[in-house]
Amino acid sequence: MTDTIAKTSAPLLSVTEAAAEEVKKLLANEPGTSGLRLEVKGGGCSGMSYGLGFDNPRENDNIVETQGIKVFVDPKSAIYLKGTLLDFQGGLEGKGFAIKNPQAKGSCGCGQSFSV
Repeated sequence: MTDTIAKTSAPLLSVTEAAAEEVKKLLANEPGTSGLRLEVKGGGCSGMSYGLGFDNPRENDNIVETQGIKVFVDPKSAIYLKGTLLDFQGGLEGKGFAIKNPQAKGSCGCGQSFSV
């Protein structure tokens, strides 16, 4: 008899309630788009940077539907974003989206770029 171990993999992306609510508010002012695109691009102080913008799904996109919103991630970006948490924070130091990526090994001082 062989034992099998169920493998559970981390979701591609999680979104906090605060981030979902902010996306919904902003998306209402973006006619012709149906969700948020999160991508990883080359560049920045640490080698890679995040991109956020409103868009529609493209061929081969991973589509994460959660809390009433859709997040589109292209296949190349998905490699670097697995397990990432998208949050929205507000406070004395300003407000904005915060990306918490467990694969990032380092980031620059401004938090806009990272390395793996």
